[in-house]
Amino acid sequence: MEKRRAFALRSIALKLALLCGLALPWLGFLGLEARRCQPPVAQTAPVTAQEGSLRAAFARAAFRAEYDSADTDVLRRWAGPIRVYAEGSMTPADAQALDDFIIELSRRVRGLPPVWRVSGEKAASLVIRYAPLEDLPALDDSYVPGNWGFFTFWYDDAWRIDQAQVLIASDVTNQQERDHLLLEELTGALGLANDLDDPPDSILYQGWTLTRQLSELDWQLLNLLYDARLRPGMSLRQARRALGWQ
Repeated sequence: MEKRRAFALRSIALKLALLCGLALPWLGFLGLEARRCQPPVAQTAPVTAQEGSLRAAFARAAFRAEYDSADTDVLRRWAGPIRVYAEGSMTPADAQALDDFIIELSRRVRGLPPVWRVSGEKAASLVIRYAPLEDLPALDDSYVPGNWGFFTFWYDDAWRIDQAQVLIASDVTNQQERDHLLLEELTGALGLANDLDDPPDSILYQGWTLTRQLSELDWQLLNLLYDARLRPGMSLRQARRALGWQ
């Protein structure tokens, strides 16, 4: 019993020596050919063009808001309930589009905090205001003139979004345009705060479109943003590491 234990220990020591490239004395003693052990080379699967496009879009959309400074590199997202209040010159179709989108968000984005509508502004954490274009500057000090849709969010010291406001021009837009703006600005207010150069079917596309639904890429980006492996405040490099992209 004691011999078996001693043999096991010596065998383990020999294996460790081989792995570390230090086994020459052992090998000479055993009459074996001496060869230096090489560490295994890690094999990584090649990134497909589709996956590469997804990663590039996530880096652009989630780590710098459209009007941020160029050196901003940090992930911001909601950590608590998103209580939505909408007011102003709304049509019944506006209200229905909002309700439908909230339902879809809750169903399709894993990790997203609960989202629901409330009946008063005081209870809200995200406020949507429909108003004439000329009135929008008075509703938000950071509003950039000329925008038919605009969002602003606020976050705490831990980069967790806790308040947001969405503005939509009600007098210069038709229903299809307002539906598009609602989805685009709400998606931005959730944390995908920067536009994309392509593809054109994305709700985040920088050019003007009348898209009235999120693309498959958009849903993938939202699910990445709220992935449990990520945390608010992460840099792009930290997020890539957490997602296994490095």
